[in-house]
Amino acid sequence: MRNNELYKLIFRKKLLPLILAIFIVLLVATGFMFANKKVHITADGATVIVSTLHNKPEDVLAQAGIKLGSMDEYRLSTTKLVDGTVISVQRAVPVTVTYQGKTQVLTTGKLTVGELAESLGVATVGSKLIPNGQTKIEPDMHIQVIMLTDQVVEREVAEPFRIIRRPDSTLEKGVEKVVEEGQDGIKTIMVRLNFADGVEVSAEQIGETIKEAPKAQIIDVGTRDTVETSRGSMRFSRVEMMEASAYLPTDGSSEGITATGISARHGIVAVDPGVIPLGTKVYVQDYGVALAADVGGAIVGHRIDLCMENYSDAIRFGRRSVKVYVLD
Repeated sequence: MRNNELYKLIFRKKLLPLILAIFIVLLVATGFMFANKKVHITADGATVIVSTLHNKPEDVLAQAGIKLGSMDEYRLSTTKLVDGTVISVQRAVPVTVTYQGKTQVLTTGKLTVGELAESLGVATVGSKLIPNGQTKIEPDMHIQVIMLTDQVVEREVAEPFRIIRRPDSTLEKGVEKVVEEGQDGIKTIMVRLNFADGVEVSAEQIGETIKEAPKAQIIDVGTRDTVETSRGSMRFSRVEMMEASAYLPTDGSSEGITATGISARHGIVAVDPGVIPLGTKVYVQDYGVALAADVGGAIVGHRIDLCMENYSDAIRFGRRSVKVYVLD
């Protein structure tokens, strides 16, 4: 019995170190398995996959034989290196930057225009990037940084008067009478001036205050469309101010025939057909109701020639300005 117990004790002493050694080997192997990771690297237009135990991107890149220049940069697809992380290498390229009136050529490994602007200390608020900040940087790209500023100023300007038209049945249609003259007022406006690199590019009104109110112009507009004649009240469509002269029936032709083929007599007038069409009835101030039925070489525009019965009437009438009512 004692020998058996002795044998068991010796066996346990020899087996325990062996079990412990196996456990350590398994622990190391398991740790190695979990520490090892596959990392994807994109650089110079190619992608490689690296199996690595490193935890620093620089060490992984060195393991892959990828060298970084002093201005080259890289980015991780994750916050830290884990299995499946993608390391993107951004090679530095030359770009031209115009900023605050100065143009310089820089070498940058930044990915976007916005990142480059931030690295230069350009505030994104109050500036405009051309091309915009999300644009990916390309070799030999020209980037403009335009500083945007504004200024609010006050200006005094005229406030135009309004026109009030009042119908007046005592005035003939087409006649207007100014009752009160209008007068512009004065207002103060606030204007925001917008500048790009110190040059004004736009202005917008943001407020106004009336300093002196304008005075409206009041005009009475005639609505009466009838005229009193020897034949009673007659309706007219329009009124023309014309220069009138007088002629005798035989002045146009020895037979006294008008351009429309009817005989010239009192009540027949010569007109410019472009102003008053032939065949139109008219009422002529200081003459009476007449028919536009003749023309004359000198009767052009707002001129009218009135046929008189005799020479003395023609001389007495002479030449004068008259109202000519175009009757309906």
